[in-house]
Amino acid sequence: MATAPGKIVLLGEYAVLEGAPALVQAVDRRCRVELVRCKGADCQIEAPQLGISPVHFRVGNGARLNWQDAVPVPFARTAALIDSVLADIGKRGGRPGPFRMRVDTAELFDGDSRSPMKLGLGSSAATAVAIDAVLHAAFLEGDRQESRIETIARLLQPAREAQENAGSGIDLAASLCGGLLGYSIRDEQIEVRPLSLPEGIVTCFVWAGEPASTGELLTAWRRSRQHSPREHGRIIGEMQTVAGAGLDAVEKGDVEEILACWSAYGEIMGKMNDLVGREIVTAEHRIAGGLAELLNGVYKPCGAGGGDLGMAASLDAKFRSRMRHLCRQAGLKTLRLPPSAQGVRVTTE
Repeated sequence: MATAPGKIVLLGEYAVLEGAPALVQAVDRRCRVELVRCKGADCQIEAPQLGISPVHFRVGNGARLNWQDAVPVPFARTAALIDSVLADIGKRGGRPGPFRMRVDTAELFDGDSRSPMKLGLGSSAATAVAIDAVLHAAFLEGDRQESRIETIARLLQPAREAQENAGSGIDLAASLCGGLLGYSIRDEQIEVRPLSLPEGIVTCFVWAGEPASTGELLTAWRRSRQHSPREHGRIIGEMQTVAGAGLDAVEKGDVEEILACWSAYGEIMGKMNDLVGREIVTAEHRIAGGLAELLNGVYKPCGAGGGDLGMAASLDAKFRSRMRHLCRQAGLKTLRLPPSAQGVRVTTE
């Protein structure tokens, strides 16, 4: 069994793709992947949250899987990831045998809906990290002799292929390492720094109601560079400045500056709507931001924006309970997202 946490991006969305530093927190909602050995005819992979039937396969030569069914579209990304991981195991001398796998991402979806919806917690990255860990644990003996940076870079390749070469790897880092991280990638060089938020900051996470397509939003953002290069560059410049100041504030423990940077970054993201032709900051985010302002707090969308998660924050000890009350009155859902100090972990029975 391997489990990996989801994540919340606290600062640096979009700008991290341009080399800016970003801040990400692993959260204690986890993807769980169970692998059991089986007979060759019984190989299958279940992924209930994808809404598909179990996918059957046989283990072929050269550490490859021969898929016995047409791979469903929702499962295509996972299938490509598994092929990539098994190829790595084969290069390292491992010999995969027949197995059954179950991928459970229920904690990273909205459990109140009959049709599960992603909550914007990085379920794809948590799944990738957990699948990678469980397959290596099962079929590669001894130390993998791979650093966390190397693992992020290796898993980033199939992730980028699924997102038109747009991924930064920040979500992979959170799922792999856990905790609060400063993250950057510049000229393909990945840097990960463990950090901690100073005491006194109170956060409240708001679910804006609709899952966002990170790949589509990132594609629209990249296209904006072509049709509006000056505006695109101006926004990136503002983001880089605020993200850098925010990371410095975290390292110095300056709580007032951290909140100011979160507020400023949220305002910058609000300027993206017209530029990309998509709602990065939706009406629900604007409502939540207004509620936070009523309580003298700050607010920003988290991750790619759209209808996913947002974060409200304050130094008032009663802020979270008051924000939750106002959100309930406004028809907005809040989520309990405790931080996770632990990244991926593997257990064997």
